[in-house]
Amino acid sequence: MKKLLAFTGQLILLLIICKLGYYLADLLHLPIPGNVIGMILLFILLQTKVLKVEWIELASGFLVKHLAFFFIPITISLMTMGWLFIEFGLGLALALGISMIIGFIVSAWTVQKLSHRGEVKQHDSAHHNL
Repeated sequence: MKKLLAFTGQLILLLIICKLGYYLADLLHLPIPGNVIGMILLFILLQTKVLKVEWIELASGFLVKHLAFFFIPITISLMTMGWLFIEFGLGLALALGISMIIGFIVSAWTVQKLSHRGEVKQHDSAHHNL
């Protein structure tokens, strides 16, 4: 029972942050979706330690574990829009392909930079131990 109450409280906290993102998007007339602003807000709160990971760990872990279920409604909706793919399929495929390549490049570059950074720290600490 205690775990269920903790889960419910954490889920409510995540929903409040999400709704706050929607509110800010409307209030500031931003061209960014409210859920994206909510995620940015969540990231900022976690990075500044205003919000601790432990406070949302149970609910966020559950949501990530069942993430695939959230794609079922959009997949079914896409199945009813075959005409859209016939009319704009080539453009969609091109946009997806280019964004995928850019995503791979940015991810690889980031991993390379972060791994190099970790090697430098390990290398420096190895000299201090001598």
